[in-house]
Amino acid sequence: MASPALRRYRRISAAAAALILPADADLGALDALFGRRAPRRLELGCGHGEFIAALAAAHPEEDCLGIELDPLRVNKAAHKCAAAGAQHVRLLAAAAEAVLPRLPPAAFHRIYALFPDPWPKRAHRRRRLLNRATLLALARLAVPGCRLIVSSDCHEYALQVLTNATTLPGLWRPLLPNGYALDLPVRFVTVFERHKRAEGARIMHVHLERSAVPLP
Repeated sequence: MASPALRRYRRISAAAAALILPADADLGALDALFGRRAPRRLELGCGHGEFIAALAAAHPEEDCLGIELDPLRVNKAAHKCAAAGAQHVRLLAAAAEAVLPRLPPAAFHRIYALFPDPWPKRAHRRRRLLNRATLLALARLAVPGCRLIVSSDCHEYALQVLTNATTLPGLWRPLLPNGYALDLPVRFVTVFERHKRAEGARIMHVHLERSAVPLP
């Protein structure tokens, strides 16, 4: 059930609505969807939109695609992007697992997965987004040198991402000493990170770089 704060986003402005892609959008034609050809960034789970709005505003020369399962969160993210003047953002309300195969190869030079649902109970861990299959799918979408930025307050999940990446045949290489770092300073803070830091949680970061090794 949506919270009262989110229910207000059931109605949004025309400017915000223009940033939201229809469910059947042709994701293989990103140039047409953005109306130009430019470097692109992808955020998996854009949440309330603080990060993607700030990111897009700081990089007007690049395009940003955000995927979020909750349609009301997508509406809120669109509102924030429109308020920031970030017209080079496109948002899609869908499960990331269903969207990634529809995107063209070598389409992104930065990919972000910030505070994905941790599913901390052992019986639920199979639901985690950043499994080996997803990392393989993201490798298809990434240009060589693309960075995959993962942050989580669930350290076991972050380490699982790192482990999954190392089982792939050289597609992703860790960029941080020991593969991870705690409490790195970040340029744009998400609402989830603010809440977790206020609770006293330490944030684990995993940064991976796409190699030039072709997909198996």
